[in-house]
Amino acid sequence: MNSGSIYPLLKHDYPNNPIFKKDLYNAVYQFRATNNPGDSDASQMLQILLSWKEFDPLWVVKSHLDSFSRRLNRLLWMSPSQRSLYAISMMLSRIVATAVINDETLDTFQWIFTTLFEEMGINPKVIFTDSDPSMISVIKEIHPNINHLLCIFHIDMNLQKKLKCKLRPHFEEFHQKFYICNQFTAGAQSIQKIKSINKQIYDKVDQ
Repeated sequence: MNSGSIYPLLKHDYPNNPIFKKDLYNAVYQFRATNNPGDSDASQMLQILLSWKEFDPLWVVKSHLDSFSRRLNRLLWMSPSQRSLYAISMMLSRIVATAVINDETLDTFQWIFTTLFEEMGINPKVIFTDSDPSMISVIKEIHPNINHLLCIFHIDMNLQKKLKCKLRPHFEEFHQKFYICNQFTAGAQSIQKIKSINKQIYDKVDQ
């Protein structure tokens, strides 16, 4: 029985107790991993992907086992169509690979980027990521000549998280001007104004 089926039963039997779906899912997953290590969701997924690769060798399926527990802790795959999209960007956002990982460490990100390069033999010209320090470090090491940019969505989320409560009624005005600065318009003739705004942001965040 999966966590989706167990949840309503627990809610019915224990109506006055808080039951969190994420905690329930983790408990069921840990139980399955302990009692049926060879039949986990990840193991089943790997078997399905390998069967697809056997049918079509253009599939890319890479896995990694933990050196101590011998359990699957990384899984990356690319379909034949995704491999084609990887080589032809056409200035569009596409999903060209999927990786399921159990942590976000430097070693794991290094494995992902190295695997992609070994399989495709093509270095991207630009990479957008969030501000994860491990990923930033790996990109600098493996792709030192790539233009690595931070995703505007994640920057915006950080601004709302750290500045909205401090700027209060002035935040919406600031938010609109922030996106104008992103385009470097509004008559700016030097980066002095940008540096000034940047210092104000740092001062607010550090308070």
